[in-house]
Amino acid sequence: MSYEPLTSIFYKRPEDWEQEYQIRFRNPFARHLPVSIHQYGRKIQHQVFYCYTEDAAVLQEQIMSVFNDFQHILRSIPRVGIEQFVKACLINEIKSSNDIEGVHSTRKEIRSAFIAAPNERIRLRLGGIVNKYIKIVRGDSLSFNSCEDIRSFFDEFLADEIRKNNPTLLPDGRIFRSSSVDVVTSTQKIIHRGIYPEEKIIQYMSLALDILHDTTIPYLNRIAIFHFLFGYIHPFYDGNGRMSRFMTSYFLSKYLHPTIALQLSIIIKKQRNSYYKLFSNTESDSNRGDLTPFILGTLRLIHTAIFHTEKTLKKKLDTYRSYQKKILALNIEDQTMSSIYDILLQAAIFSDIGATISEIQGTLQKSENTIISRMKKIPPEWLRCIKTSRPYHYKLVLSTLDDN
Repeated sequence: MSYEPLTSIFYKRPEDWEQEYQIRFRNPFARHLPVSIHQYGRKIQHQVFYCYTEDAAVLQEQIMSVFNDFQHILRSIPRVGIEQFVKACLINEIKSSNDIEGVHSTRKEIRSAFIAAPNERIRLRLGGIVNKYIKIVRGDSLSFNSCEDIRSFFDEFLADEIRKNNPTLLPDGRIFRSSSVDVVTSTQKIIHRGIYPEEKIIQYMSLALDILHDTTIPYLNRIAIFHFLFGYIHPFYDGNGRMSRFMTSYFLSKYLHPTIALQLSIIIKKQRNSYYKLFSNTESDSNRGDLTPFILGTLRLIHTAIFHTEKTLKKKLDTYRSYQKKILALNIEDQTMSSIYDILLQAAIFSDIGATISEIQGTLQKSENTIISRMKKIPPEWLRCIKTSRPYHYKLVLSTLDDN
């Protein structure tokens, strides 16, 4: 039997609502958390809790099943292909996260920041954001253990961009914001008011971080709970959504894989209305602090992200194998030339832009002159050079292989 949200029971069967709440809240399989929430405009606070349900167990099982399928596909994809795919995922993830918040950005400027040298990247718009997402790809460890850690990360992640756009939206408190902040609709209707004053923000964020690192709570549940609480607390004037999505992606990358973690904002953007409704329903007075539906909704998002990534990679792998046979049929005797063809094929299939000379050189461990001299022998109509940013990127034109 599916877990019906209390908000749904309140409207469908109001006579059962109070009793159902009491049954859930007092259930021996309910986990009570040391945080209370309330709906904007309502005074009653509700202690947050969630229930261990059959729905959650089935979703966890489905997540691990499709993750096993994903890992099987992943092991079959060449290293260059994965590197190219991760690059494309990173660019699309940042673009989608910005789009959700109405922040204008282009894939070109994100890509430019990605390929720039570290000392140059930090001076570019979105450079701080790209820098942090690169850490997810590399598997670097980041510290999110205290309120001070959250603020330090914000300063490196978003502060420069916000300073350039509207410096009044930078945090002005000891750690977070010192004034109240509202979340409003396009018609300026207030739908949420962040925690206030700052002492309470710090108190709630400290509790949220304790929950995030509480190993007695299942890992994915912790991620979901923290994601909700970060949005509820709303510790900054601007950038809260992008911060919480990054942190969720970061912790997902540690548990699953960076390519899956870098699908989060892409999936959320596609399901934006249901995503926002998940927040509003959870905060609703009629929900009485029950986080179970939010956890279930987050688990479904994670399952969708894995399923989407696995299907995308499988399709690309099938395409790669098909064209790989066409390249083998060319009977290229020069091993270096054959390897260059293969890398350019992977770049065409797994990336949205291609591979640079230095990337090809690094993969084959050959000199730059060797790579360039071989690439000059590739028929011009077979090779596409993307010159939208430096260094130039190259990939095979697949349609030329179809003609052979």
